Amino acid sequence: MARHDASRARQDLSGNDHRGAFAACRRLLPLVLCCLLALLAGCAAKGKTGDAPKPTGFDSADAKNVHDFIARYPDIAASGDGKAMLRLLTEDARYVPLLGNAIRPIRGGELPKQLPAVMAEEKRLGLRLSWREPMDIQAKGEKASVRVVADLAWNQSGQAKQAVMSCYFGLVRDENLLWKIKEFHGEPVGPDFRLPAKNPNLKPLPARDAPHKPAKGKRVIKGEPPKPAPAAKPAPQPQAQPQPEAAPPSDGTIVPMHDVPKPLF
Repeated sequence: MARHDASRARQDLSGNDHRGAFAACRRLLPLVLCCLLALLAGCAAKGKTGDAPKPTGFDSADAKNVHDFIARYPDIAASGDGKAMLRLLTEDARYVPLLGNAIRPIRGGELPKQLPAVMAEEKRLGLRLSWREPMDIQAKGEKASVRVVADLAWNQSGQAKQAVMSCYFGLVRDENLLWKIKEFHGEPVGPDFRLPAKNPNLKPLPARDAPHKPAKGKRVIKGEPPKPAPAAKPAPQPQAQPQPEAAPPSDGTIVPMHDVPKPLF
């Protein structure tokens, strides 16, 4: 009987151990599932990040300021606020609207009259504008230029329209050192259009104070080119011989001078 009780006790202990291990596994299972889900989410995010366009790189602080300035442009263009757009332009700016098949730019003196109507029409059509990164930004001194690809969407006659535009901005600083748009226009391009990449093989310019290295090899100093020989003088032409005077006609007899007949008086 005692042996039976001991065996039964051992079985109970073994069963309790199995149940405890199973319960521990059940408690750890949610944690393991969370770790797996986090790992899968990280892999998915990594894959999406690799496919996303690279952001614009900045060569200088001016280039970054230009990028931030252009990044605010789509919101103002879609707002329909003509006065806000005028504040971004110089007084002599040339501006070509994105919609309306406009070719001739609106020039500085015409902007205060025509631009508010253009902006109101674009808002009525529901213009939506977004940039594709990276932008091609060239900033030097008081001037800068930006080339960027834009995705456009609007509604026309109850139909949704889309287009891709290659846009150009010409910028200058004003007296307050703020960037202003001096020129803007865009042209339609294909959906797969990309801006040409910058040439990475260009050699950087040497430092301003860098010493000049002597040229390799022997330096040959060339003199002045030989002067052309003077043209040869033409040979003198022989002088023409005078023609002999014709002899007076006679009957063939020669009269001596001392035998010339003398007058009678």
